[in-house]
Amino acid sequence: MKMYVLDNGVIRIISDNKVTGGGTADIPIHSFLFDTPEGYVLFDTGCDPDGMSGAWPAHMQVNPYIAGENGYVQERLAQLGLACDDIRYVVVSHLHIDHAGGLKFFPNAEVIVSRTELCKTLRDYVRRDFSGFHMQSDIESWLKAEIRWRPVPEDIEEFTLLPGLRILNFGPGHSYGMLGILAELDSGAKYLLAADTIYTKEHIGPPVQIAGIAYDAKGYVKTVERIVQRSQDEGADILFGHDMEQFRTLTKSMEGYYD
Repeated sequence: MKMYVLDNGVIRIISDNKVTGGGTADIPIHSFLFDTPEGYVLFDTGCDPDGMSGAWPAHMQVNPYIAGENGYVQERLAQLGLACDDIRYVVVSHLHIDHAGGLKFFPNAEVIVSRTELCKTLRDYVRRDFSGFHMQSDIESWLKAEIRWRPVPEDIEEFTLLPGLRILNFGPGHSYGMLGILAELDSGAKYLLAADTIYTKEHIGPPVQIAGIAYDAKGYVKTVERIVQRSQDEGADILFGHDMEQFRTLTKSMEGYYD
């Protein structure tokens, strides 16, 4: 099994920096692709390519998304000779603007998501409550694409998706419901993909730093502690959600892969 790191550009935080704690900062937007004997698995899909051209409301464009050359998820896949229809599973950590904006490109994949995250996001859509980071345009694009959802119930803490890939159900914290992946590659190397359950290495602490965006502070802290313990037990490297320092050290998809 191979793991590719897809560089989907950055969000340039200019106003109200809730990720790195202050000042202007570029935070990485990325996806991870697993090439397995049983098919391709994608973890997260980045931002909607139409976001900055009108799909997002004006207040969300204040911190601009900059994909860079061929940075959208479908373009990164094309560079590897893949079409979106080649993806068997999409695992989405949560349904925020910078992780689920590209889901519309994968109508033929089975999309694995926290049931709580999906239900509460759709509830907010019905109520027209877009006060957080779930975008109306994203939700409408999923409905139009007739996404094939596979919701993970709250009482399932983890399960094996394919050999070497375990889905971790972290529960509420940064968003209504968070998923991660524990991957063991052919070499025996292990990676725990935490997404926004932990923004950066610094958020681990001690003490644990609460993300600027957290729906459930107690759940957030509990999840961070769980991830740290699991990574120690497994000997797995944690890959954080928006850690630019870490991201710069990773081999990107056009440079190579992890196996």
